[in-house]
Amino acid sequence: MRGDRGTIVKVGALLAVIVVVALILFLVVIPYIFPPEDDRYKGIPTLDGYVTDNEFVLTADEYASIYDNCLYIDEQTSCEMAVLVVNDTGDRDINDYALRTFQKNGIGKEGKDNGVLIVLVLSTEEWKVEVGYGLTSVLTTAYISDIGRNNITPYLQLGEYGYAMIDMTYYLGIKILDDYQEPESGDPAFPIGGIPLTTTQWMIIIIVLVALTVVTRGRIWLLLFFILSFGRGGGGFGGGRSGGGGGKGGS
Repeated sequence: MRGDRGTIVKVGALLAVIVVVALILFLVVIPYIFPPEDDRYKGIPTLDGYVTDNEFVLTADEYASIYDNCLYIDEQTSCEMAVLVVNDTGDRDINDYALRTFQKNGIGKEGKDNGVLIVLVLSTEEWKVEVGYGLTSVLTTAYISDIGRNNITPYLQLGEYGYAMIDMTYYLGIKILDDYQEPESGDPAFPIGGIPLTTTQWMIIIIVLVALTVVTRGRIWLLLFFILSFGRGGGGFGGGRSGGGGGKGGS
């Protein structure tokens, strides 16, 4: 009888482990590796580093100048600037398009929210600057509007899109270098895609983990550590939140 009971306990523990592994795979690991498509980001591009020019309107020298401006600011301050040149924004207005592009690509360092996205729309000669929360006190709407009125709009009227973006990154960069102060501590960043989970998902995970800790005498945590240590590499930006600030203008 004791042998049968021991077998039943072992089988039960094994089944419990299988259940928790399945739950973690379903709720955490799989969404992390294969994130579901978010309707908010349909038609929103993935940026190619600091400068994304899918319309090929920038010359090699212009591209290099813009890239160097963004790179220098990143190296000196940790603030991330990105430039996106598109022909149109589809069914979205430029404000929503810029905001969703900023969010999807996570511009800015995690916990610092110090990102800046400059979107230039060729068909309408509109531009929009989306600013992360950590930079809204530095890159104010008034400052951005002044740059647009005095530097960007005149270039756009001449069709000099490259010079417009060079000036924009230069003057935004100068302001960041002069006034940006990196926060002593930032908001904790979620290390796993799909987090935060829903309340129900957290309840299920907590209940199962408590039960398994008792059944396996704590050995379940070794398995969980192995599973959660499995991650993806990747480039791009760190992941910042947008404060929705910035400017917009046209010819």
